[in-house]
Amino acid sequence: MTFSERRKHERVSIDIHVYWGWTEDCPFLDRIISLSPGGYFLRTSQAAPRGTEIFVKFWLPDERTLRGEVRYHLERMGVGVEFQRLGAEEARRLEALVEHYRPLQPR
Repeated sequence: MTFSERRKHERVSIDIHVYWGWTEDCPFLDRIISLSPGGYFLRTSQAAPRGTEIFVKFWLPDERTLRGEVRYHLERMGVGVEFQRLGAEEARRLEALVEHYRPLQPR
């Protein structure tokens, strides 16, 4: 079984700049390069061990600070993050954002 087969949600490739951090202040600016309703990959030089809590600011279409947990870290690449404690409205809006980017995926 490959890593992508173990995913709960299919990801889409994106390239959006986001503010994020270890607290809700989100002082860092980096890029999310893939997104699913369940999580994202954050391209960053910051290292974070598995289980670290992380926050990210999204426009859904209003600004929301979402909580996540680092699931893996790739040296010099970034971190894979799983969303945590999403409300029903946030989950619905994330799904809509993913669906917006789905037609733009390479075939």
